[in-house]
Amino acid sequence: MLKIGQRGIRHLQRFSTASFTTVSASSIEKGQNRVVDASLTLIRERAKLKGELVRLLGGAKASTSLLGVPLGHNSSFLQGPAFAPPRIREAIWCGSTNSSTEEGKELKDPRVLTDVGDVPVQEIRDCGVDDDRLMNVISESVKVVMEEVSYLTTSLI
Repeated sequence: MLKIGQRGIRHLQRFSTASFTTVSASSIEKGQNRVVDASLTLIRERAKLKGELVRLLGGAKASTSLLGVPLGHNSSFLQGPAFAPPRIREAIWCGSTNSSTEEGKELKDPRVLTDVGDVPVQEIRDCGVDDDRLMNVISESVKVVMEEVSYLTTSLI
């Protein structure tokens, strides 16, 4: 059994040194571009679907759109901001929350508030995208949501 384990370890060592040194920078960049493009497409399609729903319900465009940005890696203390989007949604959609605003608008009405999901920050960071490019993806995501769904404002959570 020990001999099998040692052969397996040697195989893994040869595999790791041989295969990872041959990955070119252009291949990595192509992979990153695909992840970024897929992320923006996901947000664009969600925003289009939410916009169509709002129009079908008789509204021109939603007055407010939620776009989560679970980002906390630059936090000076704890990673708390990355966990905020799902907790904020939980508080908004919780059954014990008063969903009427001071102006009498009902937050559960998608013509008032529509949720387009989160920017997949962790997936983008996992493929090695640098912080500057990540910030550009977040900015592009906000633009996409504003073009597709939002009329007055987009709230980042």
